[in-house]
Amino acid sequence: MVVGYGGRRIIMENNDTSYYGRILIKALATNYPDNYYILYSPENKSNKRLTALFNDDSVRVKFPRNHVHIKSRWYTKNGIVKSAKGHGVNTFHGIDDGIASGFNGSNFPTVFTMTDPLYKSAHGWIERMLMQRKARKSCRIAKRVIALTEEDRQLIIDHYHVNPDDVEVVHPCFYEGCDESVPESMFDILREKYHLPERFVLYKGRLDKDDNLIEAMKLIHELRNRKISVVMLGYRTDYFDHVIKEQAHDLHIFHRFKQVDKVHHADLTAVAKMAQAVIIPNTDRTRDLYKLINAQRSGALVICKDSAKAREIGGEGAIYYSDFHDGADLLSDVLEDENKKAAMLKAARDNTERFTGKVLADHMIHIYRSVLMHRRLFQE
Repeated sequence: MVVGYGGRRIIMENNDTSYYGRILIKALATNYPDNYYILYSPENKSNKRLTALFNDDSVRVKFPRNHVHIKSRWYTKNGIVKSAKGHGVNTFHGIDDGIASGFNGSNFPTVFTMTDPLYKSAHGWIERMLMQRKARKSCRIAKRVIALTEEDRQLIIDHYHVNPDDVEVVHPCFYEGCDESVPESMFDILREKYHLPERFVLYKGRLDKDDNLIEAMKLIHELRNRKISVVMLGYRTDYFDHVIKEQAHDLHIFHRFKQVDKVHHADLTAVAKMAQAVIIPNTDRTRDLYKLINAQRSGALVICKDSAKAREIGGEGAIYYSDFHDGADLLSDVLEDENKKAAMLKAARDNTERFTGKVLADHMIHIYRSVLMHRRLFQE
């Protein structure tokens, strides 16, 4: 995904791989509607996840002209540079996929965000190596490099040898739907709709080995209240069928175990509110940090695996555990004390004020303006 800002414009590849890019564009279009935000895509394909962004008058999408045969080359080389200049773009911002090599040496203000600095989510070591190589080149081109956490910032400085003065931390924002109010009558409707138990801890994810689901299930097993179930929201995988379900039998919690393939997007906030807690057993990945912010903003009690990233994002509004015994005791203590639970939920809500769309948009616009001003001073 690529984003760029040009005085009054943003550029982003029209794909659905970057949640960060989508919430960034939405935050900018909402808080700075006088700007134009242009999405550039190498291929003219419909994209349901980005269609909603086009409801904003300030968001546009651009494709290479029909006579351009090698459209991927247009996107990564000089073609997109010419298009950006032709559309009056002043600053270009790449997200994960990097910055077109055509910007190298052009003195064009560029910004580069790495949501996953080591590209751990890449498919195989070859793709990971190629992505890191591309990122290294982009870091050399970019006037400013952006990380999502302090730990990632240090990783970028050490791994890609970037000047510390050129690397900034810009936290993501929560999904705007988290602020939607939910009437009490909806809870009974949703409980019946998705066949949810009366009291449950919610997990939302891909149900894969990397999600530390075994530890999460052991934590549920150790809770003092044996009537609390676990609801896993995510599509079934081979790992789920052959490992998770077997583990549920071995722990004797299969009767307290529920798997739901999909909850309608509009119902997610309400389901999170219904849960006794939302559990995040892996906090090393960027997507899990989004879950933490969204769960806190939804008004859910959050318990997550302890890590530097989790504490930076979750602040005082989450329960952190190092092992499942510890986590079970901590969660049980909070659930058994309404005052503790209320205090935790208030701390969580207060914490999310750091992650509003306005905070994100203000910070990013400040960066765009600073790199643009740097170019003007350099030219003078």
